Amino acid sequence: MQTFTPKRSTFLARLGALTAVVLLALAGTAGATSCTPVGSWSGYVTRTDGNHPTSMVFKANGSAFITNEQNTTTKGTWWVTGVNTFHFKFRGEKVYDENGAYFAYVDFDQDAVQSGPNNVTSSGPSTFYLADGTNLGTSTITFTLTRV
Repeated sequence: MQTFTPKRSTFLARLGALTAVVLLALAGTAGATSCTPVGSWSGYVTRTDGNHPTSMVFKANGSAFITNEQNTTTKGTWWVTGVNTFHFKFRGEKVYDENGAYFAYVDFDQDAVQSGPNNVTSSGPSTFYLADGTNLGTSTITFTLTRV
């Protein structure tokens, strides 16, 4: 004896299976959370002359503040670029010589990755200028930060 399965039943069975797969996939990502850099961080910036201590604060309103080893604080901005990724930039971070005289400033842009709630690494171009605006060149710098 031959068993007959109407096309409608087959279609509904396939639709049900497809729906179940989609719902399971969505349930797997429903609990996933993304990290936020909002808060205070410390670590170091790596330039061509080595590692230098730094601290940063990311505010919920998109503002950011960096304090370098010379205790100079500069305001910048940050924004989300994806899940656990963001971009930040600063313009005019002042640099002082060993006698405390202002002689240069730095502009930099960073693409950052937050791995877990307490770790950020980033990389991007940094351009150094003399105080009079003379461009001294661009190089890549990196940040390695830990939440404080």
